[in-house]
Amino acid sequence: MKLALISLDGNGVYNLKHMPFLSELAEEGSMFIVDSIFPTLTDLVHTSVMTGVEPRIHWVVENGYYDRLSGVRVKFYEYDVAFNPHKVIKAPLVQDLLRQRGIRVASVSGYTMPPFSNTDVRIFPPFFSSDELYRTHGRDWKKDVWVLNSALYLYEECKPDLLLVHFASIDGMQHDHGPESSEALKAVETVDSAVRTLWERLKNEYAFIIFADHGQESVHTWVNLREYLERNGIEVLRISSGGGVHVYLKNPGEKEEAYEILRRAPGVKSVFFREDLPYLDAPVSGDLIVSAKEGYWFCHHRMCRGIKGRSYWVKGMHGSMNERVMKVPLIIWGLNVRREGASLYDIAPTILKFFGLEKRGDMKGEPLI
Repeated sequence: MKLALISLDGNGVYNLKHMPFLSELAEEGSMFIVDSIFPTLTDLVHTSVMTGVEPRIHWVVENGYYDRLSGVRVKFYEYDVAFNPHKVIKAPLVQDLLRQRGIRVASVSGYTMPPFSNTDVRIFPPFFSSDELYRTHGRDWKKDVWVLNSALYLYEECKPDLLLVHFASIDGMQHDHGPESSEALKAVETVDSAVRTLWERLKNEYAFIIFADHGQESVHTWVNLREYLERNGIEVLRISSGGGVHVYLKNPGEKEEAYEILRRAPGVKSVFFREDLPYLDAPVSGDLIVSAKEGYWFCHHRMCRGIKGRSYWVKGMHGSMNERVMKVPLIIWGLNVRREGASLYDIAPTILKFFGLEKRGDMKGEPLI
């Protein structure tokens, strides 16, 4: 028996009512509704899933991370990082451990996705020379038709023991058009059909673990927290974007003052000192971490001039700890599940157990089988 791990980027539980096949598969197998990991950002969550350890250990605390010492944002999707994931990921990946034992791993994803690298065979997504091309051809449902065909190629040609597949169009269409918009639902329909096709082709040889990294919520207003803090006398090195962000202060000694100022900022639901979130307490984390209210997101784009404004070019967002973003499905088919509760951290120990390996001591979860 072999194993397929499928990631449905941005597919919150609210989409299941539009996914008849995935719902049917969940009834046949085991389904858990689990909490994502705040900040609910793709790179942080996928790295946590593929290492089984907390961000404080693997260091991917957002989409990439900011290196305060060098003053450089470490980008996750650069060519060099995609081929050398441990330039940024400070913990072993599941596939690192499996390949040491001769277990063959293959992967394909809608993004370069460093946590899906270091495999025996890796199909990289098309690269676009401009953002305009990417938004036209790299985010919609057709991208996931390409992912499906690439996954089928890997199956036919390589027969890997572990097949990693990442569908990305649901996330892209929700950002551009909003959750449950007609465009997003076209992506949902496409991904549901793609999972059906994969299952029908692989079901006699593979068990399946299917998860989502986060959901999304509709947004109407952006807020520029850098501008807000600086107008209140607090200098900032960097603030990330999204519904949950890291705030890096020029003077960390001002964090108590900044905390009180941020609590009064528009669109802010929760503010945390880094120490308040021990799982996120890494040297590369911000001094403060902020979660947005429903309908808001934090922006540092050149279009975000002032304190806040109408979010007309971004209709959906994630990153926050709001329920619609946090609640995601975890579906297991073809395996004897022995537990009632689950978390995303359980995926890595479950994969290792499936292939006869013990989990590493720093892994947070436990095998589900």
